[in-house]
Amino acid sequence: MRGKSARELTEAEVREIAVRYLTRREYGIEELRKKLLQRGCGPATADKVICHLADENLVSDQRFTEMYVRTRMRHLFGPLKIRGELRGLGIPDHLISEMLPHEQENWFESASQWAGKRCQGELDYAARAKIYRGLMNRGFTHEQANVALDRLNSSD
Repeated sequence: MRGKSARELTEAEVREIAVRYLTRREYGIEELRKKLLQRGCGPATADKVICHLADENLVSDQRFTEMYVRTRMRHLFGPLKIRGELRGLGIPDHLISEMLPHEQENWFESASQWAGKRCQGELDYAARAKIYRGLMNRGFTHEQANVALDRLNSSD
């Protein structure tokens, strides 16, 4: 079924493929649509199948976003990185804003945890800059990175 197909996939075949994907992990609607199109499904058929799956609550952007945010936070990624990844997966901004925690203390704590894991003894200027860059690359804000570094200094 991969690559060029000699015939258009039927709606039942596309549904079977989509359900198989959804049994492995949660998908967002746009991400699932792209996967189906890669498998040789026509756009109209993919949209119709996904619409039916959404009506049956088998695929949900809200559920996917909630799971994705929880997982990425557990792996100590910051709000900017998570937001960017979700946008790249086709999740609407209003849903991202709804699912990302608004309490800054959660993000300060995550940044501090990550920085604490990277701290190797005394923090000179170079070590501090390296941790700061790492925090920025993980999607934390300037303020969150500075608070994490200040907490590291105060714990020494």
